[in-house]
Amino acid sequence: MYFYANDFNSHQERTMNLSNYWGPSVNYTAPVRYILNTPDPYGRQFISKAEADYKTMNRLLWEEHVNWTRMTIISIVFKLPDLDEVQARLLRNATDLGNCLRPFYGDQIADKYGELIKEHLVIAAELVTAAVNGDTETAEEKEKQWYRNADEISVFLSSINPYIHLEEIREMFYMHLALTKHEAVTMIEGNYKEDVAVFDEIEAQALEMADMIADAIIRQFPMMFGYYSY
Repeated sequence: MYFYANDFNSHQERTMNLSNYWGPSVNYTAPVRYILNTPDPYGRQFISKAEADYKTMNRLLWEEHVNWTRMTIISIVFKLPDLDEVQARLLRNATDLGNCLRPFYGDQIADKYGELIKEHLVIAAELVTAAVNGDTETAEEKEKQWYRNADEISVFLSSINPYIHLEEIREMFYMHLALTKHEAVTMIEGNYKEDVAVFDEIEAQALEMADMIADAIIRQFPMMFGYYSY
């Protein structure tokens, strides 16, 4: 949890404000625990507004990513009439995540990242559709394509930023896929209690992935966030 510079007038005032939040972490769901319990990777107490805004934007977009994915899964599993509109909104997330890279890496890289994320989302919908229809062969093939795409995204991100390590980001994406598959399977099976529980894990893990990517970009381009060096 961070403070903006000049947000509070004194250490005492900061402590008074935070006392409302600090307490047993079990009082909160997994996504909130992640926010409250994640320290700054460099031990700072204050960050620039530009950094705070960028990290917040990335967190919100990855929250949208998992939320619209969930709504798409719901529409597929329960054959809802809103599927086309929901999936169109889901795919907008790929464009938005690509745009997060555009100021730093330019149009070609941003567009490529957006295409990779779009493929990730489309394959996920096709995988769930095959599972709902009982088409095991297609589901297995789509799952292989899903992991191949995750490999491509991981290689791509690690190739453009020296602070994104291939194995770490691959592990993040593999966990994202595993949790999303578990979410879909439990929903298809009607195990709604487990399905809801796993979505808390999905949200927390998505926030962690958002921070991994954003932190690496901030470290690579410190002057764009108001720092001379990092």
